[in-house]
Amino acid sequence: MVTGSAELDTVLELAPEWAQLVRNFAQESNARSAAEFLSKVGAKAIYLKALSLGDAQSRFVHMLQAHYYQPMLQKMLSANQNLRRFLSQRRVGADEMKGQVVSLSVDITQKLIATLNKQLSQKEEDGFKVLLPAYVQRSVHNAVIDYIRQETTWERQTLQDMNLDPQQEDPRTAVADDVGYTPEHKALSREQVTQLNELRRHLESMLKEPGAPVEALTVVDCIFGMGLTPHSVSGEEMTMRECCDKLKIQAETMARRIARCQVLLDKGLDLVRRKIYKDLPGIAEAWQRGLNVNIASRRELAQQLGLTEGEVDRCIKGRQFSGTEELIERGVITRQRLPELTSKGMVAAFVPVDLNSATTRDLIDIVGMPKEKAIRIVAERPFQKAEELVERKILTKDELANYTKRGAVARNRPADAKRLDLNRASQQDLEQCGIDARNAEVIVKTRPFLTWSEVEEFLGAEASCWHALRQKFFLGLSPG
Repeated sequence: MVTGSAELDTVLELAPEWAQLVRNFAQESNARSAAEFLSKVGAKAIYLKALSLGDAQSRFVHMLQAHYYQPMLQKMLSANQNLRRFLSQRRVGADEMKGQVVSLSVDITQKLIATLNKQLSQKEEDGFKVLLPAYVQRSVHNAVIDYIRQETTWERQTLQDMNLDPQQEDPRTAVADDVGYTPEHKALSREQVTQLNELRRHLESMLKEPGAPVEALTVVDCIFGMGLTPHSVSGEEMTMRECCDKLKIQAETMARRIARCQVLLDKGLDLVRRKIYKDLPGIAEAWQRGLNVNIASRRELAQQLGLTEGEVDRCIKGRQFSGTEELIERGVITRQRLPELTSKGMVAAFVPVDLNSATTRDLIDIVGMPKEKAIRIVAERPFQKAEELVERKILTKDELANYTKRGAVARNRPADAKRLDLNRASQQDLEQCGIDARNAEVIVKTRPFLTWSEVEEFLGAEASCWHALRQKFFLGLSPG
């Protein structure tokens, strides 16, 4: 034993050139954990070391599996609020909860190791990103969301909600209301919503048919902001919670109201799908197969198309593309990859992004704006024309030209469409917008908020207050 730790001695055996680093770490921090040491060494150094190894590479990767990925994943999963909330609502005991964390961490580790081995075999320059904590965290988030959805689907289909506590909140709604999870977890992709809007004439006729399930179709109309009924406005999508309030869907608890809304949405979408398959088979095929790389999320690009991390980064950085050939010309993918990706449904269709209605995430991911500029644009809109951003010194002429080239447009919006930043508004502003004095005071004292789920957690507000917050405010940069 050189360091007094079997874990660190294993690292030292595989990477003898790190001997001094290992000894210094063991002495200075009085630590014995290889996970702590490897986290200090950093993802890039670990990846370069793995690349330099020959026959010992598999041993090194196995060591990373046990002493890097596994401890990091268990820590992240134990701290994941969605998973903790879901398991606690299911009355899962502490020991069983720990067991579920271990089980999930093993599954995710296997996937990460497979991805790492692929990067090493191809000697990708940016392969180290698989080792970054941010990459691991995103994998944790995706795995938890998938786990919750699988479990709740099983409960709904098998148990039919019989064994659920009527007072508990449906975890699916807590996930869906958190804006940090968009656009990956929308019910339909933006491209599919666009195609759905093209069916207005057909859906209008469905709503007018004798004996039509109007309630289910109205939920579809509200969720996707289609403007087909008096309850919705074209282009303004609603959350499940907002739809329940708008349509006055009744049930004993909010969770059950949202569950009923989900049932109606599923029924409505099923009717829409049948209409598409019967009357518009061409659109049905495109809806099933096409994935537009200009607006797809990172998760869709990686999982549905199978793009590497490097290809995903280059794709998002280079958006938008006028055709799939342009991805080759601009070095996003190689020509050899095109047939495979096309067979998986990859398309490249240019999509305008309205500065007056686009989400902050769309401005960042599709148009390529820095986060600060995207938040400021959302805060200061509406704009009568795109040039107004230059006049207000929000963007330079060159920046506007670049973003316009990538699809940014400014469609006129009424002057009263402007919303306030919840993280900056004064208590007087809050009260003037319909927030009662108690909730306004709580907001001012507890902000800044990063997500709407945090706001809801602190307030526990009534439906009327929550509706006013979502309609009249947005979450921008924190003060100072």
